[in-house]
Amino acid sequence: MTTIPKALGATATDTQAIASAASTRYRTQNRRQKFMRNASANIAILSILILAGTIGATIAYPDTFNFYTTGNLSVLAQQIPVIAIMAIGAGLLMIAGEFDLSLAGVYTVCPFLGALAFTQWGWPFIPAIALSFLIAALIGATIGFVVNRLRVPSFIASLGMMFVLRGIVRGISISSSTGQPGAISLKPPVWFEALMSGHLFGPFYAQTLWLAVFAIGAWYLLNRHVFGNHVFATGGDPEAAEKNGIRTRHTKLFAFMICSSCSAFAGLMQATRINIIDPGQTLTGLELQAIAACVIGGTYLFGGRGSILGITLGAVLLVTVENILLLIRAPGEFMPVFIGTIIIVSVILNMNVGAAAGRRRY
Repeated sequence: MTTIPKALGATATDTQAIASAASTRYRTQNRRQKFMRNASANIAILSILILAGTIGATIAYPDTFNFYTTGNLSVLAQQIPVIAIMAIGAGLLMIAGEFDLSLAGVYTVCPFLGALAFTQWGWPFIPAIALSFLIAALIGATIGFVVNRLRVPSFIASLGMMFVLRGIVRGISISSSTGQPGAISLKPPVWFEALMSGHLFGPFYAQTLWLAVFAIGAWYLLNRHVFGNHVFATGGDPEAAEKNGIRTRHTKLFAFMICSSCSAFAGLMQATRINIIDPGQTLTGLELQAIAACVIGGTYLFGGRGSILGITLGAVLLVTVENILLLIRAPGEFMPVFIGTIIIVSVILNMNVGAAAGRRRY
């Protein structure tokens, strides 16, 4: 219990009044701080507003705005998990204070090499898929090594890896007739297709279940496991974390590997659904969408703050808005404009919240 020294000439009643006022102010400030520290608060409010808007548009234009049809909801249920799972890996890494711009390359290269091993090199299916994840882990470990040991900023290290992966996939997929990267079919077994993208019920597919598995697993890792404490501490104040015995280099290394593995899984899941891997369509853009989902979801750019719920809602919001723009037949340029605008707004909000939290802390 905090004691308040009695001021010179103050009575006991005055001291009690001061203590009562301070206590009341502290409780009020705590409620406000608790809300402001909630990384998913802003995105939750925005998602509710978007949902209300879709309901209103459906009521006002039932014949033209077909958002709540089974077909459209099925599309969303299969598209959202791809971005969301990539965003979960990217968000965990951002909370640790690092970035990875090679996500789209990992998303493309790992399933592509797995498909090559299975369809052209004669490998059994399971070892071919294991190769995809092994490569993903090696890519993440390589970036982590460059960042930790060679002291190269993660932005530069992952940017370099992005170009390396683009060159690799273009080299192994280039078409002699067109001079452009060619697509390849995964041709998975029926059981694997059902496992990764099979229909569950209504508009829901296996991708939705996988998203739940990844989200719950990542939430447990961040909030109920010692590794999560290390991630937050590493991103929040690496020097203090080191002084408290946290091996920040190992934490970042594992975060990079998890991030790459999430991207490889998302790419494999999508390749299984559409049965094709087209580097020309997936080598660029996806990494920005994943990072945008994290930023929109309240993940602090400088590390140390973020939530899996916010990241997931950020991915849901991005894909939903893109879907709405398609339904209303908006020009294709509207989506980049929306993403850019909302990223800037989200960054401003997050930086203000982070600065306010820092002032309160000290």
